[in-house]
Amino acid sequence: MWVRLNINSGSSGPGRNYSMTSNQTRHEEGSTLIEIIIATVVFIVVLGLSLALAASFSKFGGEADADSAAQLDTHRTFARIESVLRQGWTPPVISADGESLQLDVLGYSWNATRQGWDRVDPATWRREYDLSQGTYYFVDGSGFALPVATCTLAWERLSTDPGSEDYHFGEITSTLSDTSGNSTTWTMASRIGTFELNEAGTSRLPGLSFTSHGQSVLVEMHLQRKSDAIPYSIRSSVKRRNYLEDAQ
Repeated sequence: MWVRLNINSGSSGPGRNYSMTSNQTRHEEGSTLIEIIIATVVFIVVLGLSLALAASFSKFGGEADADSAAQLDTHRTFARIESVLRQGWTPPVISADGESLQLDVLGYSWNATRQGWDRVDPATWRREYDLSQGTYYFVDGSGFALPVATCTLAWERLSTDPGSEDYHFGEITSTLSDTSGNSTTWTMASRIGTFELNEAGTSRLPGLSFTSHGQSVLVEMHLQRKSDAIPYSIRSSVKRRNYLEDAQ
């Protein structure tokens, strides 16, 4: 005996199928909307972090560039100071505040005709010893005593007012002079100074200072042109030599 069932007949069949399809579509649309919201939030968070990192790296790069420039300026200036100190003939006389020094240099004489300094070629110098005085002296290729001039290295503050910001910055100068009153000054470096404080935190460090150490001179330089820049310092002991090899 066969029984035939028509599952497509009746009013309930097609209605049931339509209802299931509609519910499934609304569920998929709801899932898609949540995914879009989550993706948008994640994108905004990632974008914000990326911008923050980019700003941080940019600031670090700027500080690194400033630090590099400070190092270059400091080492260039120190090399010039070191050259003079190593070539000095007499022990340097350091000022009470340590911001300048004087020493005699050989081979310089003032030329009144051209209003400038003449330089005796160091290759022609000869060092002699005076038995009666027990001292050394220098002569040129013709046997004449070398002329002597005084060289002054100084950190000259831009302002004399301690309350001014320019008081903590200055120019490093080199001045050549003789006993006749002739004098010429050159600027070795401009706006040298720092925002750094001393160890006690009571005052700002000077841009340049000298300290006597027997046959050597301790030179300290500090450079920081912006308060938020990385400060740079150099500290070195320079041993004196007995003659000046170069004019600059």
